[in-house]
Amino acid sequence: MITCEEIIVLKKKLEKDEISSDEIKNVYYTDENLTKKSWQTKDWKERRKQVIKDRCEQCGETENLTLQHHSLPEKYNKYYKSAFMYYHDLFIEENINVLNNLITKEDIENYIDTTPREIYNMCPKCSGSYYTRKKEPHFVCGRCKYEFNEPISKQLPEYIDDLYNNSPLPVMDKPANAPGNRKVHHIMLYSYIKQKLIYIKINKKTKEKYQREIDKKATIDYLDAQIKYLSFEDIITLCKKCGYNKNMNSKDWCPVCKKNYKAMRHETCIDCMPEGERKNQIKERIEFSKSMREMVIELGL
Repeated sequence: MITCEEIIVLKKKLEKDEISSDEIKNVYYTDENLTKKSWQTKDWKERRKQVIKDRCEQCGETENLTLQHHSLPEKYNKYYKSAFMYYHDLFIEENINVLNNLITKEDIENYIDTTPREIYNMCPKCSGSYYTRKKEPHFVCGRCKYEFNEPISKQLPEYIDDLYNNSPLPVMDKPANAPGNRKVHHIMLYSYIKQKLIYIKINKKTKEKYQREIDKKATIDYLDAQIKYLSFEDIITLCKKCGYNKNMNSKDWCPVCKKNYKAMRHETCIDCMPEGERKNQIKERIEFSKSMREMVIELGL
């Protein structure tokens, strides 16, 4: 199992470009590192003895003590996404004046030609969806209430060229995302397609230009989080009861009475809150949750 000191060495080598991100991954993601937990290692247990206190820092309990981290390392993917967005924004800043030139009319037309379209039946008057009935006319538009016997068919989405031919935009009596419009009213503007393709192109060019830097930054940030975790920089000594409440119930010790646990989002426990509407509302929520739990247990759900 790789130690904290070894991770620090790897990070320094990466910062000096003495080792690549891929080489670090080959060292870090070994079978032993993936299967064995940090707290099971000899290195962890030895350093734990040096930092753990003789009593719980919340309630003062002296038995069953554990180290509680205030923050935990995230998965590598989160650091990669953050690093990618950093260089993504940098690419945009460097090329802000030429972004519109990344996509041509031919790119848009090729996108349209290669995107699957579906045929939908709809109201011949407003292109809305409809329902059927026994008497004639058999169909009634759910949108404009027009009655008809034969619906029309359209291939959707419809594409409107608002960039090159100045085609008039369709006039709708309610927005495309209004209730009842559904997918049959889907209209794609060339300007929207262009923005979508520009975004895809920016992502591609960002990776082409900065892939090495993205990997390096993501790996350094990931190692920093591991070092912070393994070096006990951000820890508190708690008993098992306080640790359980912190991890499982998101509760910590009330700083006023120092007897009760409180929700972390609250400054004090319920008993120590000043009388008023807020305290009454919280009490009502607690009582409601309690009654619901009891009902679930009683019904055996």
